[in-house]
Amino acid sequence: MDEDEIVEQPIYAIDDKPHATAYTPSPDYRSKFAGSATPIVIDNGSYNCRAGWGSERSPRLVFDNLVARYRDRKNNVSIVAVGPDIYADPAAKSTARSAFDSNVVCDFERMEQVLDYIFLNLGIDTSNINHPILMTEPACAPQNSRKLMSELLFEGYGVPSVSYGVDSLFSFYANNKNKKEDGIVISAGNTATHIIPVLGGRGAMDRAKRISYGGTQASEYMLKLMQLKYPTFPTKVTASQAQQLLHEHTFVAEDYQQILGDIEDREQFQKIDRIVQFPFSPPVIETKTEEELARQAARKEENAKRLREAAAKSRLEKLVQREQQHEAFTQLKELKRTTKKADWLSQLKESGFENEADLDATIKKLEEGIQRARNKELGIDEHDDKEPPTFPLIEIPDDQLSEAEKKEKKKQRLLKAGYDARQRAKKAKEEDKARQAEIARLEEERRINEPDEWLAELKQKRQTTIERIKTKKRLASELADRRSHASQLRMRSIASLASDTPSSKRRRKGGEEDTFGADDADWMVYREINREEESEDEEEDMASLNHYESLLLQHDPDFLPEHAFEAEQDPTNTLLHLLRHGVYPKFDAQDVGQSHQLHVNVERVRVPEVLFQPNIIGLDQAGLAENINDIVRVYDASRKQNIVKNVFLTGGLSLIPGLAPRVKSMFRENFNVGWDIRVKTASNPLEDAWRGAADFAMNEDFSKLSISKADYEEYGGEYIKEHGLGNVFSSS
Repeated sequence: MDEDEIVEQPIYAIDDKPHATAYTPSPDYRSKFAGSATPIVIDNGSYNCRAGWGSERSPRLVFDNLVARYRDRKNNVSIVAVGPDIYADPAAKSTARSAFDSNVVCDFERMEQVLDYIFLNLGIDTSNINHPILMTEPACAPQNSRKLMSELLFEGYGVPSVSYGVDSLFSFYANNKNKKEDGIVISAGNTATHIIPVLGGRGAMDRAKRISYGGTQASEYMLKLMQLKYPTFPTKVTASQAQQLLHEHTFVAEDYQQILGDIEDREQFQKIDRIVQFPFSPPVIETKTEEELARQAARKEENAKRLREAAAKSRLEKLVQREQQHEAFTQLKELKRTTKKADWLSQLKESGFENEADLDATIKKLEEGIQRARNKELGIDEHDDKEPPTFPLIEIPDDQLSEAEKKEKKKQRLLKAGYDARQRAKKAKEEDKARQAEIARLEEERRINEPDEWLAELKQKRQTTIERIKTKKRLASELADRRSHASQLRMRSIASLASDTPSSKRRRKGGEEDTFGADDADWMVYREINREEESEDEEEDMASLNHYESLLLQHDPDFLPEHAFEAEQDPTNTLLHLLRHGVYPKFDAQDVGQSHQLHVNVERVRVPEVLFQPNIIGLDQAGLAENINDIVRVYDASRKQNIVKNVFLTGGLSLIPGLAPRVKSMFRENFNVGWDIRVKTASNPLEDAWRGAADFAMNEDFSKLSISKADYEEYGGEYIKEHGLGNVFSSS
């Protein structure tokens, strides 16, 4: 993709401020509801609580089901905040807690404060609540929780009657005109996902299934994925921000594996990737006038001049020092002619030299350094080849050398062998230049006359060169380890070359073992031998590879710059970098705005996919498809067909785009071809449970399905009257 074709990706903002509406007591209670038997409907969800009058079409109160208890240190009073009031004070927000453990009410002190908030905001100003109550509860709610709730309502508020029902069944009831239909309800709620078959308008709770994955777990999973992806993100990603990412950016993939494949394609990736910008403070850039810039430039030039003068002075001092050392060492060398050998060797040791060869090497090094320094002062470029090395000890017989000189002779022999080999190779390269020019001419003719065959051969040469480069890098990493097998074999070969007697003859004659390589000095020689040769080979291979790739870029329209070897080796082209920083614009670590960006891509499909594959997060449960098959398999074919005609989705997670098509595709895969499969989503997944409960509460039979105070006292708080839209009562 060319830069001119790049379409700028939209950047999405993120907010950490919950939007909540503060309520005031309703003023119409006395005029409209006081003295009547209008039911109060409470959809008591673990995420949101919705409450209102059964005679109305929408709930009057919708708020986060949270309670905060904190102390106002300024006024020295204890304060209880519920719902939207929590967000008015940071102290309240930090202490906010839910009355729920998962989707079951466990903290009834907080639940009582939620009920107080509801009744006060409905405008009820009587000592008792003289209205029937219809409250939702989760599927298969524990009887102890219901018992404590009934006790709170009857004993604490003096309500005349209470009825309970399952929120997802109420939503199904609100969205079906025929209340006696078969169907199956998939309720993806805040803390869990329930699958409940409906037979003749009544929930078959004995066949209901539960997946322990809902909005809360999805938000937590999104948060963990972002924290793993951006471990050094400059700001803290909060749970509410992760929830916002879930609600605004995720979707259910109809084919999950295909989406994962598309993410690896750069063009498709850009369609899936979303950039989320977190708030940040841009750095303050000071603007300077032309006079200030001129003064700054003058100061820089003055400082640079001072540094150049200091550098020149330092070079001169070093040159003088080297000349003095060279003169002293030269005089020491000349003393050998006029002094006894023993005395001269003693002076040599006192001067820090091991032997005469060490002194000669030092003098030579000083001469080279002095010459370089003088050339630099005179502005002479050094482009001439280095002087050929000398190996003075090679021609001297061993019986005229000391032990140290014999060892040095071995090193010189080895260095000379390497130097001669390089000289032969250099000569061969020079001779090869003429041949290469002729080959290039013939290759150009072939490119023109046989373009397809020429391109295929060029690609094969490129691939062979890449494999050779990779093999050499792998071998070099092994040779760098002194303990590796390859390194040991190479060292033995070098020791054999350095020896006067080949290793095979030493073994036959029973000669003593060669100890070359036993100390670190020998290993330094080993590295010095290989360094220059390996560098030349690597440069030659890279030059050939660059030549092949430049020809492909010029003559092959399918070969793009990102296909080049260096581009593929660039860390910015890895999949991990792509997932973290996207494709365009190119990531700049110094850009404060980019460092405060999240790229949401694979997480968009992975988080909701857990509904179908719970093993993604290590959840040892079956997914939607397996649970639905297990529920429906026990019914006959006629009932199965009726059920698949009415697949109903509700709950907050059902708002994620793509869920209905994926569920329909899932049913088509698992049931007979030709069956009429219909999947629909609740018209308002968040409020339809309350609307269905309100419709049910205004039914003329509602009073018969409620528990009166007398029933409560006789049968206990866990007792309920079954009505098909709630749980089943068990006396055990």
